[in-house]
Amino acid sequence: MTDAELRVEALSLSGVSAIPPEYVRPEEERADLGDALELARAASDDADAARIPVVDISAFDDDGDGRRACVEAVRAAAEEWGVMHLAGHGLPGDVLDRLRAAGEAFFALPIAEKEAYANDPAAGRLQGYGSKLAANASGKREWEDYLFHLVHPDHLADHSLWPANPPEYVPVSRDFGGRVRTLASKLLAILSLGLGLPEETLERRLRGHELAGVDDDLLLQLKINYYPRCPRPDLAVGVEAHTDVSALSFILHNGVPGLQVHHAGSWVTARPEPGTIVVHVGDALEILTNGRYTSVLHRGLVSRDAVRLSWVVFCEPPPESVLLQPVPELLADGAGKPLFAPRTFKQHVQRKLFKKLKDQQDNNAAAASNGMITK
Repeated sequence: MTDAELRVEALSLSGVSAIPPEYVRPEEERADLGDALELARAASDDADAARIPVVDISAFDDDGDGRRACVEAVRAAAEEWGVMHLAGHGLPGDVLDRLRAAGEAFFALPIAEKEAYANDPAAGRLQGYGSKLAANASGKREWEDYLFHLVHPDHLADHSLWPANPPEYVPVSRDFGGRVRTLASKLLAILSLGLGLPEETLERRLRGHELAGVDDDLLLQLKINYYPRCPRPDLAVGVEAHTDVSALSFILHNGVPGLQVHHAGSWVTARPEPGTIVVHVGDALEILTNGRYTSVLHRGLVSRDAVRLSWVVFCEPPPESVLLQPVPELLADGAGKPLFAPRTFKQHVQRKLFKKLKDQQDNNAAAASNGMITK
């Protein structure tokens, strides 16, 4: 089978009315799956349905009550939900429009042309164009293709992995990465103040300012997710339920719904909130705050009738030079015990991957055992 035949886009374009078994989710997951468009419409029509908070941070640059209210709103969303729709983010609409247009133009190319940027996870080459193969507890594949690469700092980026077509992809992505880096600093300052700490605290801990000789910049990884039309959205997911390993994740999309977050025991569908971007709290920030801020469990659904694209920027600490552990001030004077053992970001990612692989092995063993019993 060629790489092109592995792409979910190729499967979708083939006109199949069923999906291969490797995409069918385990039975226990399917009770609340469905078409992303239909579930979004139902959520919009339900006045009593839970809603992801909308938080406007434009007042943070002012003094007085508006600034304090902004800090409190972000704190509450990060603690109670781990996710928010962010308004007043300062990312110009024309910049976001150009970013969307460039990503859509890349994925509109023939699959064979996109293959020039193919990654090779088996060889350790994660950046590039790819499809998610089974590397999770369920052993199932996800209904998505993607483009993944470092977008900031620019001097560390491998620009050979950035599409040359469309020609505006490189300048637009470079500009966007720099702007999100500025936004990340602002949001980390707000989140620090929400903990009663100096506003530089969280970024300093993520960049290693507290460690002698360490002051690495944050790394911003861009992932464009492409979710083709799916004939059986009641059986598949675009992205399975997970938490992000990042400190923060910034998300925009092409207007097609699909994001769900887990809150208070239920899946909540993200509604359209014009002019906002979605921000997730990730594992690294949950570790630093000793669980005060919640790394949100979320997933992506798919649709029969619409193609969804989302642009996600994962804001990460440097992989090996910074030690992630709860901020000492949050544990002072008997305020609490550390919930997380110290680890580098690389160690955290490896632990999480190891757990996924072990869970998959356990599930495979259980399935084999059940098969032997029923024969």
